[in-house]
This record gives sequence, C-alpha cells and structure tokens, in this order.
Amino acid sequence: MKNITYLISLLLFLATTVGICQTPDEAFLHGTCVDAENGQPISDVLVRADAEKIAQVYPDREFEHATATGANGTFSLTIPNAPQTYYAFSLMAIHPKYQAKRLRHEMSPRKSKYDLGKIELKRTLSLKGTVSGDKDLAGLIVNLKMHAKSADFFRAAAPIEHGAKTDTTGNFHFAELYPIAYTLTISRNDVIIAYVESINPEKQTEISIRLPKLETLRGTVVDGQSQPIADALIYATRHTETPHGHSAILASAQTDDTGNFQIQVLETEPQLLSLEVSKRGYFSRIYENVDIEKMPSIVPLEKGVTVKGRVILPQDLPADAQFAVKVFPADTQMEPSLNPLALHKPLLSRYFPATASAFVVDGLFAEKYTFYIIGDGISATRIDVNALTNPETLLIAADRPTATLQGQILWADTGKPVRNAVVSRSWYPWELHPSDMSMTLDRFEVETDTHGKFKFSDLTETRYQLDIRAVHAVLEDTTERYQRRHIRKQITIPTSNTAYRIYLGKRDGTPFTK
Repeated sequence: MKNITYLISLLLFLATTVGICQTPDEAFLHGTCVDAENGQPISDVLVRADAEKIAQVYPDREFEHATATGANGTFSLTIPNAPQTYYAFSLMAIHPKYQAKRLRHEMSPRKSKYDLGKIELKRTLSLKGTVSGDKDLAGLIVNLKMHAKSADFFRAAAPIEHGAKTDTTGNFHFAELYPIAYTLTISRNDVIIAYVESINPEKQTEISIRLPKLETLRGTVVDGQSQPIADALIYATRHTETPHGHSAILASAQTDDTGNFQIQVLETEPQLLSLEVSKRGYFSRIYENVDIEKMPSIVPLEKGVTVKGRVILPQDLPADAQFAVKVFPADTQMEPSLNPLALHKPLLSRYFPATASAFVVDGLFAEKYTFYIIGDGISATRIDVNALTNPETLLIAADRPTATLQGQILWADTGKPVRNAVVSRSWYPWELHPSDMSMTLDRFEVETDTHGKFKFSDLTETRYQLDIRAVHAVLEDTTERYQRRHIRKQITIPTSNTAYRIYLGKRDGTPFTK
C-alpha cells in the first residue's frame, strides 16, 4: 500500500514537474495574491499576463494568457519568452472584491523563471445610501458612472457604471467600487429625479439624498407659419460643473398632434440646464442657461431646405452596399491631416442603399455647401451645392473605383523588414463621421507583418501622409536587457497599385521607391 501511495505521489510530482518545465522559448511566472489588509491568501483571482514584443510600438494591448489562483492564493502561468522576440511582460490581477492591480517586469534572455512573491490587493469599496422626500421610494434606479479621468488602471479593469434599486424604505447599496469619483443619478420611469455631481466612496461610505423638487415645463412647438409641429423631440440636459463629471439627460418628451409638450425637469440652477428641441427636416433649437419659469411657451422651428440628387456609382458593387452623402460648409479646408485634434468633420452624414442611387438631404440652411459622395468601392466625389438656388435634382457621377496604398518598411542599414511597425495614414474630412473623436481614429492605422508589409484599402486615389513608428532594440550584454529606441518617419505618398519600399534611417533624400 505504501509503495502504491509513493508511486502515485511520484507520478503526480513528475506530472507537475513536466507541467512547469520550460522550453527555452517560455517563461514561468509564479506568485501569490494576498489581502493588503491582513495578508491572507485570495483564491479565484483572475491573473492575466502577456509578453511584450521587442519591436512592438504598442507592447501590451492584450493579455492572452490567463489562470486563476488556488485556495492558497498562488498561481503559475507560462508565457512566451523567445529572446529575440520578447523583452518584458505585463500582468493583471483581477477579482470582483478587490481592486485590480497591474504589474510590469522586464525579462532577461537567460532567465525563464520569475517569482513575483506576494502581490497585495486592496479591497474594493462600498457605498450605502438612503433616499427620502417622497412617499413611494421603492424601485428607484440609482446609477453610478465613473468620472472620465485619464487612468489606464481604472479603464483596464474597473466597471465604468454601476446600477442598483432602492428598497421600500429608500435604501440602496453598491459594492465593488474603486477609489475614484462617480456621478450619481436617481431616476423613476426614465426621468432623473436626483443628481449628485461627484461622490468618492473612498471619502464617504454613506450618503443621504433628499429628492429635490421637480418643475413642469410646458410649451408648443410651431413652424414658420405658426402651425403646430407634431412628434418634435425635447431633451432637458443637466450639465456638469467639473471637468471629469458627466452630464445627464434629465428627461425627454415628444409633442402631440397639436404641437404641445409637457416635461418634468429636476430643479436645476439655470447655468447648468439646457433644452434642445428638434425634428428631422427642421433646424434644432437649443436654449442654454434655462430658467424654467422664464422659458417661452412658444418654441418656433425653422424648416430646412431639402436637396435631392441621383448618383451614378461604380458597377459590380455588392447588393447590400451603401453610399454616404457628407455635407460640409462651402469654405471647409479639405487638406489631409495626421493631427488627432484637427477634425474638420461633416455637418451631417446621410446613408443610402447603392441599389436606389437616389438621395435626399434635408434640414439645410439656404446656404452654399460642399457635398461628398463616398462609400466602399466608391472614390470620394465632390460637388458644390447652393441650397437656395438648386431646387432641381442633382446628377452626380461618382463612378470612380477606389485604390490601395501598400508597401514594405525596411531598415536602411541592413535591408531587413521592420516588423510590428505602426503605420498611420492621414485622413481627409470626407472620411470622418460627425461623431468622430480623436480616440476613434485608430481605423486609419495598421501594423506591419513579419515581412514588414502594410496595406490600406478602399482609398480615394490621391496623396496621403504616412506616419511610421518603429522600435529598434539592442541587447546590452552587461545588463542583459534591451535598450529600445523609438524611430519615427513621416512621408507623403500617392496611392498606387504597386508596392512601395520605405526605408527607416535612409539619408539620401529618397523618401520611398517603387
């Protein structure tokens, strides 16, 4: 019996040893997650890690390797460790009752085992609250939204929003919060009845909220001939007082067949309240610094000008293809840009099925505009429009196909391909959407493959600027660590059906060759 037990133990040991034995191209991570307050081990912590590539401009976008801690809080994880490919690793420890923690550790080509020791995790925070000031307090929706501070730590692991319901006595409770400010709202039937700009659960664990007064706003929406407008939308917005807080739509309403509306709005200081009245085909009207008692009872909307047109598109487009009509003021500069803050966005974008070929753009002022017709497989086509003097249907030939911009990035000194280089291309205003922000421009960016090649498809045939970012790494023998140097190059290049060769470090004045 003892021999059998020993044999089983030996087999388990060998199995465990085989499981942790590393090949030269792997690294073994080991550590223990413990409570920062009492030092007790924490089980079921999700541990995610990934090795950072030497040549990667964005080294740790994803954490592909994961495991969980056992009952004793320990974890073991294997990640890639090819000496010529990886130079560091990042690790994230996540648990619903603890604040996520992120670690980063440089790697050595001659080292395959990393003991990270004890990783202390702080507990998440809680917030208790009580609502008063009304007879019916059950079932109110309490929402917390994290302030929009720039912090990769919170964005990587912390939930942005939390929701809870009040009980019959108006009590509510939140857990799993982080030490950062939140905006709190309380709503009933989709109407916000309480708003707190900033709450930090690290500084206040309990809060009492007395529901403020709701004010009633009534009015009538009419057109230029004083005729009522049905189905117009009304939005009341409470604006934030701090740079990182969140505005909130307090309530919304819609006009009836007689153009009348009634909306209940949370009592708010005039400088923080705005009202928007809109309907498709009319110019929206926005009232800032709204004093409910002084709001006019009649809200006039001016009907916009409608422009109709028909387009001739390239043949062989897919049956489900669409084309877009992008509308710009006539004086908009249409220069390409690599600056994420330079966004000459269209006033509006309208999308239509390519099978129909006809379009209608309404709600325009009687002014001059620049229209662009674009779409998948459709090069951008411009037409100048005078919305006042062009009542007839426009005919636009937008039948030019799109082109590609492709190439290969090479090191100038060795001629070897530059892999994992980030290539960003400039964009033209007609490629943007009205809702675009600087954070949404990664669609104009690609990464070179193992052969240093990149490709941008579906472009209008014109010239583009390229911003090329790469990493040149050298291993220092004394420290056994990589010294990384970021190299950047910008060139202007036309679209072409052939591939370009672009050299980093080239000094002869030739920006690229075919």
